[in-house]
This record gives sequence, C-alpha cells and structure tokens, in this order.
Amino acid sequence: MIAMVALGRMAGRIWRKEEDEPKGGVNSLLAAVFALFGFILAFTFDMSGDRYANVRNVIVEEANDIGTAVLRADLYSDSVRDAFRADFKKYLEARIAYYAAITDTMVLLKSKEEASKAATALWSRATQQSKLPNMLIPSNNMIPALNAMFDIATTREVMVKARVPDVIVYMLFILALTTSFIAGFTSSFMRKKDWIVIAGFAMLSSMIIYITIDLGRTTRGIIKTDMGQQALVDLRKMF
Repeated sequence: MIAMVALGRMAGRIWRKEEDEPKGGVNSLLAAVFALFGFILAFTFDMSGDRYANVRNVIVEEANDIGTAVLRADLYSDSVRDAFRADFKKYLEARIAYYAAITDTMVLLKSKEEASKAATALWSRATQQSKLPNMLIPSNNMIPALNAMFDIATTREVMVKARVPDVIVYMLFILALTTSFIAGFTSSFMRKKDWIVIAGFAMLSSMIIYITIDLGRTTRGIIKTDMGQQALVDLRKMF
C-alpha cells in the first residue's frame, strides 16, 4: 500500500506536468473508493465473524450430542452399555484427532476412517438391540441421539471447509491498493509527517485485513475455535 502511494505520487507528478492541475473530480473519486473499501472490509469482517461464531457453536453442539448419546448407553444392560461406551470413546478420540490435525492430510484421513468405523459399530449395535424384545424404550432414545451425533459431525466438516469466497478477498486487496494509488495521485505535496500517517493507515488496514482473513479460517492461523474444541476434549471425563 505504501508502494502504491509512492507510485501514485509519481504518476500524479507526470500527469500534472502534461495537464492542468487536477480538480475535484479525482478527489471525489478518492472519497468514493475509500467508502467502497470500508464497505467491503466491513462486509468481509462480518462474514468472517459470523462464520467463526457458527463453527464454534457447531463444535459445542457436537460435544452436547455426543455426551447425550453416551449417557443414553446407560439404558442398556451392563455388557451392552460397556460395548457402547468403548465405541463412543473410539469415536470421540477420532473426532478430536481429526480436528487437531486438520492440516495433516495423512492423519486427517486416518482419523476420519477411525471415526467412520466407530460410527458404523455404534449404529450396528443400536439396530441389533432394537430388534430384541423389551428394547423399545432404549432404542427409541439411542437411535435419535446417534442420528443427531452423525448429522452434526457432517455439518461441522462442511462448515470448517467453507470460507470467505476468494473473489471477495481479492477484491479487498485490489481496493486497498487502488485506494493507496489514488491517494498518492491526488496529493500534490507530502511532508514527512504525512508519510507517518500513510504508514500508520497502511499498517492498520493490513492488520484488519489479516485478522478478517484469519477469522474466516478457524483451523489455522492465530484465531482458532479452541474454546469450542475444549468442550469436545472435556468429554473424555465421561470415560
């Protein structure tokens, strides 16, 4: 952005040598571009903030669904309950490992496969128990809990992969650079203290843009959904 201000100043000097002094038209355009840049920045930040909050809420909801299903295993006999809890523990550990290693493809695929196996074992046991006599009440409680647990896992995976569209991010970059260029182009004279203001504006704008992008990528970067993930880790106490 600072380089674009300098480039704009060079272009402005050349233009003023060849043409008349710029009038209000270009300055009005600068104000419009500044307003557009602020609008896109606010829009993108709001989108990233909503996504961050939604992902965190979904993680907490997944933890609640898993905890509910684990508790409903107590409706069965001791042997069946222990088998359920063993599979629930495998499923939970696989889900924790899945998001702890979201950037490691090999660990990610392994954890996803282990979670799928544990989910299959849980569902098979629940359906087998539902066919037995006097298992109507436990089955009517366990099967909906398992459905909710599996559904929220799919929802979370989709939400984690979603992010702010790249075209909006590129537009944000282009507007930041265009605003800097026009600001330099319309400035006929700059003192040293003016460059301090320009550098401060560029630094703050860059920080906000970085935070906006980082906020929309909840599995990497500085801002992560650790609070929501901790709710899932805390379920280990149930075992």
